[in-house]
Amino acid sequence: MRLNTNLLCVLGALIAPAMLLAQTVKITPVGAHTGDFCAPDRALILEDPTGVRILYDPATTVAGGSDPRLGRIDAILVSHAHGDHLGNAKLNQDPNSPTARCDSAATLPSTNSNAAEIAAAKNSAVIVSADLAPFLNAKIQAVLGVTVPGCAATGPANTTVVPLTQPCTGNLGYGAKRTLMFAGAQSGVQVALVSALHSNGLPSTLLADPLKSEMTTNGLTFAPGGASGYVVSFTNGLRVYLSGDTGLLSDMQAIVRDYYKANLVVLNVGDIFTIGPEEGAFAIDTLIRPAAVIPSHVNEVATTNGQVNAGTKTARFIDLVKTAPVYPPLSGVTMQFDGNGRCVSGCPVGPQAHESH
Repeated sequence: MRLNTNLLCVLGALIAPAMLLAQTVKITPVGAHTGDFCAPDRALILEDPTGVRILYDPATTVAGGSDPRLGRIDAILVSHAHGDHLGNAKLNQDPNSPTARCDSAATLPSTNSNAAEIAAAKNSAVIVSADLAPFLNAKIQAVLGVTVPGCAATGPANTTVVPLTQPCTGNLGYGAKRTLMFAGAQSGVQVALVSALHSNGLPSTLLADPLKSEMTTNGLTFAPGGASGYVVSFTNGLRVYLSGDTGLLSDMQAIVRDYYKANLVVLNVGDIFTIGPEEGAFAIDTLIRPAAVIPSHVNEVATTNGQVNAGTKTARFIDLVKTAPVYPPLSGVTMQFDGNGRCVSGCPVGPQAHESH
């Protein structure tokens, strides 16, 4: 029987993009106002082609574990203990409302942290630094009222099988790694901890007396270890550097680029508290040289109706980066990346993404 070559061409044209998208990592920002990149936005959901779903820095723009935007969350990564990352409050506004605030966000206090509330609700593995893990374990236990186990780390890849039936906490040392894998899968998502240069004091609202009063009286904050970043290696080959809050580090070249070979960077570029646009552009163009960049933690209303606002730090960062497209993370808009760090769906187009690079 003779095959119609025209039909084969049409089928090939339809199947090839579908196969490509099936092997992509999906990254969905969870921010204060749907369709925009707002001042308090930090949270991202990263989904591997195998289905493993990771929430990074839930911050204050997620409405606790009941937020309908979350879906299943297999693991939570928290870069450091500051309230705008760990989540000393949770969202209390409808992100889909046209009147939802973008310069800040209406919130409710979270006495055990937004991260702990979400982990308790979603039975998530919380993978954090060795100093932050016992603190979050105690907070999850306070939410649930039961003992929370450590995360399994079996075999040579230190594997934790997900989804879980109860939350767990897994400590991770700098330069070490764990793997998150579905039962029966051939491969999993590797999570490695890297250093960040930043302070790490816990919000006093998350501490109990007498420590809380004693620290406040002395004008001090309690820091559970150092701040962190992550390199997350996905099963399609994508390697994402999540910088957390940091200054410039030679590790960005020697470790993030040369060892882990990160090809997508989520870089916090708000200035004052982190590196700014100029330093961030140097980190991208000279030190890391990824295929694409997502800015974060800009502490400003970066976009209006999805378009980057002129005169912002975000606009300046986009203009300064010369070697890779920069994609602003618009809340609720899923971007898809192939294993080489190229965006194949959902990313902004036009000057704000530097598509001409």
